[in-house]
Amino acid sequence: MFQLKTNNNTINLKWGTWAMAEYTKVNNVTIDKYFNLLATAHTDLNIIVQLVYIGYKSACVSTKQEIEFTEVDACEWIDEVGSIFQAEGQIVEYVKYVMETTMLTIQGVAKDEKKKPKKTNVG
Repeated sequence: MFQLKTNNNTINLKWGTWAMAEYTKVNNVTIDKYFNLLATAHTDLNIIVQLVYIGYKSACVSTKQEIEFTEVDACEWIDEVGSIFQAEGQIVEYVKYVMETTMLTIQGVAKDEKKKPKKTNVG
């Protein structure tokens, strides 16, 4: 889980399969389009806002907490932590977290699906 530290709060953000499914549902895109959007996430403010807000919702779902905040609040959090333009800021780190988590989720599936070669005894 990623923690976004604002002026007054620490907001938990979680990215995983539920968040990816929610993102594709909200935006009516397929998973391959999601991957293309991730490649340009750092240049599209709407994508960043959605990544933060859906990450927040995902953390709430995961911890069984009520969703109290809105997408407008997510915009406020982004402003409070230095916006999207701070090169080594929390938003840049969060987008990296989303990308890494996405890749680990996909790689984890691929690893599980690979069959181990059978060992044979020689001689």
